[in-house]
Amino acid sequence: MKKRILLLLALLLALLPLHTAAETGMNTRQNWFFKTNEGGRPTLLGGSNLPTKYGVLALGNPEDKVVYLTFDAGYENGNVATILDALKKHNAPGAFFILPGLIKYSPELVKRMTDEGHTVCNHSTHHKDVSGISTAEALRAELSGVEEQYKALTGKEMAKYFRPPEGSFSEQTLALCAELGYRTVFWSFAYADWDNNAQMSPEKAKEKLLAGLHPGEVLLLHPTSATNAAIMDDLLTEMEQRGYRFGTLDELTMDVSARESASQHTSVHDYETQGLVFSENPDAGKVIALTFDDGPHKAQTDEILAVLDKFQVKATFFPIGENIELHPEIMQRVCEAGHEIGNHTYTHANVSKLSEEALRKEIADTAKLLKEQCGVTPVLFRPPGGDISDSAVKLVNEMGYRYVLWSWKLDTRDWAAVPVDKVVNTVLNNVGDGNIVLFHDYVVGKSPTAKALEILIPALQEQGYRFVTVSQLADL
Repeated sequence: MKKRILLLLALLLALLPLHTAAETGMNTRQNWFFKTNEGGRPTLLGGSNLPTKYGVLALGNPEDKVVYLTFDAGYENGNVATILDALKKHNAPGAFFILPGLIKYSPELVKRMTDEGHTVCNHSTHHKDVSGISTAEALRAELSGVEEQYKALTGKEMAKYFRPPEGSFSEQTLALCAELGYRTVFWSFAYADWDNNAQMSPEKAKEKLLAGLHPGEVLLLHPTSATNAAIMDDLLTEMEQRGYRFGTLDELTMDVSARESASQHTSVHDYETQGLVFSENPDAGKVIALTFDDGPHKAQTDEILAVLDKFQVKATFFPIGENIELHPEIMQRVCEAGHEIGNHTYTHANVSKLSEEALRKEIADTAKLLKEQCGVTPVLFRPPGGDISDSAVKLVNEMGYRYVLWSWKLDTRDWAAVPVDKVVNTVLNNVGDGNIVLFHDYVVGKSPTAKALEILIPALQEQGYRFVTVSQLADL
């Protein structure tokens, strides 16, 4: 009888957490995981739809041989600098998720990350489990501490990417991050590299990492690992020899958003039919609207302006508020050249994941800057990544903006720093009457855009096309 009672108690105790988890729902603690599949890409979080639902970044395009290098960096032990040396040698961008300790005790290292073009991201202020945080205010407090210290050190805003410590989260965590304008970043491959007292041999680690290599991989590494420091140069070399390149989280965000938009193509057509979204005007005849997102950039915007001026072409620019603040004089040059100016949010936000209040603020803050800097009141809005939702479309139209996308096959992918000929071929092989072409005047890495325009504009003019702004196109 005693054994039966003990067995029953054990069974009840085992069931209790399951019962509690079912009741807590959104606040149920989960741990990120992936499962490798031989000859294919990994399965993430057991196939759950949560990553897609909340815009999580963990895996890129299955047809693109690109690796996104991400590092969780809490402190320096000599190995982080070695990792940076290898990245610099290969011109490979990394994303470093940092803690306040790194800023406090190794400020020169954080400055180096910033100066060398890496993305510095949020790994929380206290490195604690965030899965139980249930309000936006509480999560904002946990994120803002490290951000404030980073800005005090560098004068720059920390990128709006967050990796929950130890990969612990809840659905509520993902929802709150999206509400606050962050992209949650996990990974599609990692290995046990975090324990400095139990390091894998360099040979075995390199073999394991290359065996898990896959297109669109988001690789998690700890830069404090002596093994990682020892193999980084060779690892990157081998990846390049296998045809892989290295991408940024901004590129991954664009890629994920583009694939999300593709899945929403039918609903976009419905919005267009209702007059709520505009992406082209096929009845306008042989006219094209050239558009440029994400600027202004300290060099690329002026290069593009010079080409447009050379051919006397007017275009439409969709700048980001943060970049307007960084380069007001360049934004003024865009306006003075007579180009149309739209609104692209203040932080390049994922609009479908924002609350109404947050989206309204993103748009209003950018509009205020444009009014102050250029005397312009924008009437066009383009969502970063072509992101779309019922609530976003409704709010943007209520605010008096036209919700602008681009013609379906005319994303030039210049944002991924693709070769010039690929940009040119994308346009020439797909262009049609009344199309809107998507370019960027802020590209991480070597931009192909200005050189592509030098080829495209005269080629399109020879085909009988003339160039108009988006508003002109809509009114034809």
